[in-house]
Amino acid sequence: MRRGGEPPGMIDADGRETLVWPTDVTDPETPPDGLVDLVANHRLVVLGYYPVPDQSTPEQLRADRDDEAAATVASVADAVRARGVDVEEVVVFTRDENETIDRVAAEHGADAVLTPGVDDPITRLFVPVRGGENLGRIVAFVAGLAADADVSVTLYNAAGSADAASTSELLLRGAADRLAEAGVGRDRIEWTVERSDDAVASVLDAATDHDLLVIGESEPSLRERILGNAAGRLVDAAAQPVAVVRDA
Repeated sequence: MRRGGEPPGMIDADGRETLVWPTDVTDPETPPDGLVDLVANHRLVVLGYYPVPDQSTPEQLRADRDDEAAATVASVADAVRARGVDVEEVVVFTRDENETIDRVAAEHGADAVLTPGVDDPITRLFVPVRGGENLGRIVAFVAGLAADADVSVTLYNAAGSADAASTSELLLRGAADRLAEAGVGRDRIEWTVERSDDAVASVLDAATDHDLLVIGESEPSLRERILGNAAGRLVDAAAQPVAVVRDA
């Protein structure tokens, strides 16, 4: 197990996706089995962060709670490891969990950060696309998950005007072509463009029958995402697990 602040380990060079699962050590969550099954061929970093209250310091709290925190993170990691996933454990004592998530994801060259949701088998991926921002990484990430898995992919865009809808159709058709070129069968790819003045509400409604949302990071850092832009609203409101693809 690596403690926060130590040098990161070697990043895999074999093409596997690297994902970060952040969990509050004081109230830990284990990734749902359906999500674990989907990422079984990839690499998962279990990031246990311990919130540090104002009256303490990270060093003081680590001295008192390090063994407890390490055991908690190990229990989460072991539950995932038992299902055949390559897992690394990281423990961080921090005053700012959002900054910590962003930093650890960058240190490990993570492709995406996962958030919890209901524990259902994952067979349908929902990928809302807002435009060209981060599209290449989103498509590559989805292809890495879906190419060898029995899942379907729905590409979606909520357009604010008829002109935007026309542009969005071309964008989604191109993304579908790239997924097919990466090994995702055409019969497993759908795309939909809808007119909407509230993209977040439309995404949540359209994603109802899907099992995992894959969204792009829309700000320079995950910290800014978490603090309230459109992607952050989706993370907060979605019933499904969400994978936030980093714009690194």
